[in-house]
Amino acid sequence: MEVKPIITFPRWGNYTIAFKTLFEKLGLEVIPPGEINSQTILEGAKLSPEMFCFPLKTTLGSYIPALKKGANTILMVENIGGSCRQRYYGTIQSKVLKEGGWEINVVNFRATPRGIYSDLKKISGASFLEIFRAGRFFYKKLRLIEKIEKQAQYLRPRELEKGATDKALDWALLEIERVNEEKNFSRSKKEISRKFSEIKIKNAKNLPKVGLIGEIYTVCDPVINFGLERKLGKEGIEIHRQMDITYHLKKSIFPWQERLLQRKISPYLKSTVGGHGRDAIYEMLNYVKQGFDGVIQILPAMCMPEVTIRPILEKIHQKSGIPFLSLSIDEQVAEAGIDTRIEAFVDVIKNHHKNI
Repeated sequence: MEVKPIITFPRWGNYTIAFKTLFEKLGLEVIPPGEINSQTILEGAKLSPEMFCFPLKTTLGSYIPALKKGANTILMVENIGGSCRQRYYGTIQSKVLKEGGWEINVVNFRATPRGIYSDLKKISGASFLEIFRAGRFFYKKLRLIEKIEKQAQYLRPRELEKGATDKALDWALLEIERVNEEKNFSRSKKEISRKFSEIKIKNAKNLPKVGLIGEIYTVCDPVINFGLERKLGKEGIEIHRQMDITYHLKKSIFPWQERLLQRKISPYLKSTVGGHGRDAIYEMLNYVKQGFDGVIQILPAMCMPEVTIRPILEKIHQKSGIPFLSLSIDEQVAEAGIDTRIEAFVDVIKNHHKNI
């Protein structure tokens, strides 16, 4: 007898909310992945190949609580192109979980619109219209998540009541997760907009600005990067982050954007390095052009694309004079050590801002 698939998937910051909605709207039984914390990271690291990327370990660890609750199928995006090792995650995670005694099936989604549609149809049995509606609701939630994250980046360094922005953001994320019908989404969206509009701010236009660049998973997940955006915002620094899922989707749908990007970074790099290496160079050049006060690269330890382009980022830093900090994250990194480096960098940023 065929076993009914009970779905889980990799946890990925606030985006987890949108992915849960997508799979539920396709009629799949879903057990969400566990929270990323020291315990789940430890469990993932124990199962993982030692020298593999940190995101493989954290996502693997996030499956374990769901598997213990009865999940038997993991949905994993197969690759993001180039030479990034993420293309092997599904295969490796399936192997180590089965060796660990878990009876699971890993479904690798092909990272193209046609591939994702085909695989969703195969796993769910949903019609084209059902997949379209589920995908539309997913995208609405995803876009709202990205919108309120950007609003929070702007409001944090300007808020009069400390913590008001994070309080509104946490409430909004719960509201986005709570609404389970697309017809009710507009009402929730308006309520979220009202909440953010009530945050009182200082009339501070000329604040230090820092751009966050790097590998998409570590840049976007606030748990993995130790809440870097919140910490810098509380220090009075306005954060900008271009890298998100929408940015990545646009590049997948409109391949000419990759050619344009390559043309702009060609003085520094003339070929792909995989992952989001080229994007990091492009973004840093833009931040220099816009007169930012600093750039922080966030990457998983041993991420080859990001490690490869780090000397190029250092070269841009030396040539332009813009302060630059590179933070490698893995299971061995303690938050206290990251905080110490951030505190020192904040002083550099503020001094740079005063002197330009």
